[in-house]
Amino acid sequence: MRGETGKSSAQEAIERIKQAEEKARAIIKETEEKKAVEILRKASEEAKRIKEETLAVAKAEAEKEKNVILERAKREAEEIARGAEVEVEELKRKAMAKMDEAVQKIVLKIKKFVDEGAA
Repeated sequence: MRGETGKSSAQEAIERIKQAEEKARAIIKETEEKKAVEILRKASEEAKRIKEETLAVAKAEAEKEKNVILERAKREAEEIARGAEVEVEELKRKAMAKMDEAVQKIVLKIKKFVDEGAA
């Protein structure tokens, strides 16, 4: 009987060891799963943070570039306006010169007409 008692105690001990191993495996698996979930959560948060940071930087750079382009366009428009103003003044000056010439020609023609008519 003693052999059986020894065997059963040994079997019980082995059974308890197996149960303890299974419990340890379950705990390890659960811990690994929790760690995996935590790692995924942290990775997701980090990705979101990086995305937001990157978008903010890109948005700021785009805003700067837009301002540079707008400033350049403004300067070019002002330069064109100044050029157009100079051109308008030149055209006015030429038109006035032509008008003076035309008036002189008309005066000469009227004078000639009057002189020929009086003679």
